[in-house]
Amino acid sequence: MRFLYGILYLLISIPLVGYAQVTVTFPTSRAVFQRDNFNKTTVNIGGYYSDCVDRVEARFVPRVAGQGVEAPLGGGWQAIHHTPSGGQFYGSMVVRGGWYELQVRAIRDEAVVGQDVVDRVGVGEVFLVAGQSNASGGDGLPSGPGAADDRVNSVDFQNLSQQGPISYANTQLPCPVFVHLDQETKTAPFGSYAWCWGAFGDRLVSKLNVPVMIFNAGWSGTGIRNWRESIDTQFSSVSFFGYPYPPGMPFGHLRLALNYYIAQQGYRAVLWHQGESDNYEQRSREDYRHDLRQLILNSRSLSGKPDLAWVVARASRFTVDGTSRIWPPVIDAQNDVIGLNSSDAAVALAHVFPGPETDPMVGSAYRTSDEIHFTSTVQIALAQAWVDQLPAAFFTGGSTPYLPTPPPSLLASCGGDNALSFSAPSGWTSYQWYAEADCNQVLNDQPQWTGTTGTYRLKAKDALHNTVFSPRVRVPASTATTVSTNGDRTVAAGGSIVLEVVATNGCNFNWSGPQSFSSTSRNVTIPNATTARAGTYQVKVTNSYGCQAQTALNVSVIASVETIASGNWNSTTTWSCGCVPGIDTEVVLNAGHTITVDGVLTHAKMLRLNGGQLEVKNGGNVQFNQ
Repeated sequence: MRFLYGILYLLISIPLVGYAQVTVTFPTSRAVFQRDNFNKTTVNIGGYYSDCVDRVEARFVPRVAGQGVEAPLGGGWQAIHHTPSGGQFYGSMVVRGGWYELQVRAIRDEAVVGQDVVDRVGVGEVFLVAGQSNASGGDGLPSGPGAADDRVNSVDFQNLSQQGPISYANTQLPCPVFVHLDQETKTAPFGSYAWCWGAFGDRLVSKLNVPVMIFNAGWSGTGIRNWRESIDTQFSSVSFFGYPYPPGMPFGHLRLALNYYIAQQGYRAVLWHQGESDNYEQRSREDYRHDLRQLILNSRSLSGKPDLAWVVARASRFTVDGTSRIWPPVIDAQNDVIGLNSSDAAVALAHVFPGPETDPMVGSAYRTSDEIHFTSTVQIALAQAWVDQLPAAFFTGGSTPYLPTPPPSLLASCGGDNALSFSAPSGWTSYQWYAEADCNQVLNDQPQWTGTTGTYRLKAKDALHNTVFSPRVRVPASTATTVSTNGDRTVAAGGSIVLEVVATNGCNFNWSGPQSFSSTSRNVTIPNATTARAGTYQVKVTNSYGCQAQTALNVSVIASVETIASGNWNSTTTWSCGCVPGIDTEVVLNAGHTITVDGVLTHAKMLRLNGGQLEVKNGGNVQFNQ
């Protein structure tokens, strides 16, 4: 308890917490988001913090000069979330094509109280590869090189179990983790390794000066019939070579990539390289065209992307009875769907573009000994052939990109001493809560959920199974805040009541008291205290998680005091109230007591000598307010 010159300090303490921690959980490192045809997109940013925050700011800084445009322009900071609550933050920024370091900081009272960095975030181009072995590799074929440029990315996962490939219905995809596309990267969901796509990424990045993300749904040996039949998730298609595919495959991998990965990242085009097996089957032009149209149309309807772009390679070369041959009906069908032979809507489809013509790439200089598959060195030429079919106009208006779906923004509120209650936005058909690193073990399937200590994320799906993940949210070991006081307080009339809170995990303060007193300041001074100001003062403290604590303080205001011993006027041990007289206090000096005013100015309403003495020295003074 501290008393100075008629001022009463009411001390309220809350456990001390240090420098606020800020953690960005979305986007994650190496995420690439699809840009629009004007070279920009909206990047959402989310995460959590541990202490009081007024706002969260962010900026994107190009990792290498010339590989992007800083956001915001001028190199400053942009506020993405004002007055965040529940220990979580969420916002967004418009960013131009490039390869960036994302910097985020938290501000409290105009000072930086926490910061975090995501080392690599891209705005660029996202592709999905599909087809057969010359699209994906596999079956012991040699791979081309991994990407040399840091800006070429993928997800390292192949949908296989120890028993082999998995049906569409039984597939459980892990949480997406983005990686550099190295030679041995299994480009999710079913790519075997880099194949030609590392070299493709290098060349396209060099051409466009933006990063790329590549997924691969290709499956070696597949015919167009297998892709069309497996649109039915229960159907088990069998290849012309007698291989039985799991139900819903191979089309299931195309669907999974579109729904699971591409919904969140956005998308530019499917790169389709297939037709060799249909040469061996001797499929007719009409049959191949029908199946390819069905494949494209269903990829659009099942993902909710009616203008989904496809780039279709003209490919048919296969070795039959020891002779390498092409099959014109397949090439004609591919050109039909592209619209090179006719604009008839019954034949051609909109938003389908010509890919490379690979049949002319023939002989030992291009193909392995089977005269079907490309050698590892020629895969670089194959990559360049793909890049050549994607001119600048393709990215500025020729194709229609689909931009990223924003992650759900979660509201968090106090759920107890070690719990937070989360609420997801409406509009999704499925809500599934998971632990941080497990995207398949469902903890809860409701939009609202209360989690205890740990880190979690929400997986939300629409009616088409398009899937997005929320930023990871965190529940700390304790969400509680506490308030304590030292008991009743006393102040002399005319003095000041100082309500003082010593706290760092309390962010908001609400005081109430006599005569309709209220304040939202942490520290409050009530001057010229009168007896009407006596009574109970309450303070309610709210911390960064929305959890609250409160306490009540009883304040007495004394109108008249008398001496209980000789001593200094400004000593609390001199007076009956245990306080120092104020400007409105009546003072009585009792017999045998000498009160000294030594070199200071003191106050009282009036002074009555009841046998006591007042000694003023060294320029001291007593000012009366009668």
